[in-house]
Amino acid sequence: MHLAIFAIALAALSALNILLALTAFSDTIKLWPLPARDAWQAYVFWPLFRGGLGATILFGILTFAGAHGHGWEALIGVPMALAGLALTVYGYFDLGIGKTYGGDDGLVTSGLYRYSRNPQYVSSILGFAGLAIAADTERAALLCLLAAGVYVLLPYAEEPWLARLYGARYEAYKRATPRFLSLSKLFEKPVAAER
Repeated sequence: MHLAIFAIALAALSALNILLALTAFSDTIKLWPLPARDAWQAYVFWPLFRGGLGATILFGILTFAGAHGHGWEALIGVPMALAGLALTVYGYFDLGIGKTYGGDDGLVTSGLYRYSRNPQYVSSILGFAGLAIAADTERAALLCLLAAGVYVLLPYAEEPWLARLYGARYEAYKRATPRFLSLSKLFEKPVAAER
């Protein structure tokens, strides 16, 4: 069963990384953001995304549960994975579920989005890094690396769309806020929000 889950995750995430790289860095295909809920992209993106990431999480948990010893890997990996999950879920509420899934009803620049243009992606990468450490196998690490690759590529696919949608406001936000994370940005004194 483990091998089948691994194979599903590997195939889905490999395909998704390739398609997102083509979306981000060429004009060959445009998979994300979805142009419409019923577009062909939705029937490709969501099964690969949910299937690949879900199978990776399941494989990591099963691998961790089947491990004989839970030493430093568990002490570091489990809190990282849980922190990544918690921040990702918090980001859903900070951004809003509709915008999380490609909605275009306003640019969010406050909350977690003050520190990163993609805080959910950063926290998801943290979560998968924690899962890889906790599971402590080469196969789990490979899947988590591919999962992290998805979250690295997604912003590159989204940025042209956001620039078209929000124009100068997005460009100003882009200049002021890092794509992923900047430690100096984390320690800046907060400024009053615009009214």
